[in-house]
Amino acid sequence: MRFNTFRFLVKEGVRSLRQNFFMSAASILVLVSCLLITGCAYLVYENVEHAFDWAYQQNVVVAYAKDEVTDERATAIKAELEAQSNVTQVEYISKEALLDRYKDEFGELLEDLQADNPLQDAFVISFQDLTLFDETVSLVKTIDGIDKVDYDQALSETLVKVRNVVLTVGVWVIALLLIVSLFIIANTIKLTVYSRRREISIMRSVGATQWFVRFPFMVEGIILGSVAGAVSYGLLFGVYEIIRQNFTFSSSLELIPFAVVWWQLLVGFLAGGMVTGILGSTLSIGRYLKEHTE
Repeated sequence: MRFNTFRFLVKEGVRSLRQNFFMSAASILVLVSCLLITGCAYLVYENVEHAFDWAYQQNVVVAYAKDEVTDERATAIKAELEAQSNVTQVEYISKEALLDRYKDEFGELLEDLQADNPLQDAFVISFQDLTLFDETVSLVKTIDGIDKVDYDQALSETLVKVRNVVLTVGVWVIALLLIVSLFIIANTIKLTVYSRRREISIMRSVGATQWFVRFPFMVEGIILGSVAGAVSYGLLFGVYEIIRQNFTFSSSLELIPFAVVWWQLLVGFLAGGMVTGILGSTLSIGRYLKEHTE
């Protein structure tokens, strides 16, 4: 395709947008709404993942050493625990340090226990993947020198189930909204095709190829999708940052900064808008040309 021909077809696409300004604006607004909801669903998912990561760190396992374990063996046990693939962190707390912690809370009530400490050395273990919780706990129990393991299995199972539900719902919401967006673009282009049916008929009569006829409508779809993507990105950025700066759940758990996901959303909005525009225009003009060729 020569450059002059390409420039002409692009101008035709832009001209079509101007002629159908109100329909194009309405399509952009509806598509912006769909993209905003999609972006919100993605941000909710990312924040839920962030919250789960934080919750995973709180859901720790405490393994207690047997009374006869020496300091050298305790160091070896810590190394064995850290070598487990699903273990991210191990904190060793001697029974003396553990008693000191309790003394800070209960004061003189524990003074008499200093000489005869009944506590056990402890290993506070953080896991990376809670779906491997049972398997990792079983491995911890087999380590020589471990007496017992305390953990909240119900909490870990609940976290995994909630995470899977959020992921599944998020994927379906995004997929549904993309289909709705595609339908909106397709119908907008369909109206444009209908309004220019005489012009298309003349172009076909003088020997214009299908791609020559299709291209202006594809340009129109790309512009609609790109504008909608850019507007959606700007709106989502502004609203999200206002919410993040004014609403805090706790000092240790906050919404993730927009800077963490800015490029995923920017690429997703622009690419999603452009692809939706191209597919919508291709479906509309393709169906029209097929119906009027047969």
